[in-house]
Amino acid sequence: MKSLPRTRAARRGFTLRELTVAIAIGSSVMMVAVGLVHHAFDWSTLARHRRLDDQTFFHLSRQLRDDLHLANQADLDSGDTSGQSLRLAVNGNEVIYTITGVTVTRTERGEDAVVRNEVYRFKRPRTLKLTRLEADNQLQLDVKSITPFAESEVPLWRSLRMSIGLRLRHQNGDIAS
Repeated sequence: MKSLPRTRAARRGFTLRELTVAIAIGSSVMMVAVGLVHHAFDWSTLARHRRLDDQTFFHLSRQLRDDLHLANQADLDSGDTSGQSLRLAVNGNEVIYTITGVTVTRTERGEDAVVRNEVYRFKRPRTLKLTRLEADNQLQLDVKSITPFAESEVPLWRSLRMSIGLRLRHQNGDIAS
């Protein structure tokens, strides 16, 4: 009967111990790699949502500022559960901004028919609040980030302050250029 060789060079194949060590190391490396890829996708989604929220705020602030600067009057209604609504009289049309949750809806009505309807929706959890500043005839829009910590103060994400009828007063000559 032939005896088994004791040197590694003379043997063919791998021992059971070598195989289990290789599988354990390989599976550990794979688990770390899968975890990193998963986190990379989460970070990518978060970055995309933040970028979209920045674009949404930019478009909303641009439209709201344009409407407010041309408005003859602005009425702010603060509902308890339904959110807030802002009614503006702009160039003979009625423009209504409705804030509910993370959504702002702009509806423009002219002669009892809807002329245009736009929806601004934020991807990340946010709280939106309109405040009228009576002393300066201005409106302020505060957009805050919602954090999972109830004890911490809600951080201000973006803020916008606009004067009502500013462009209209320039056009009428009430304010010198």
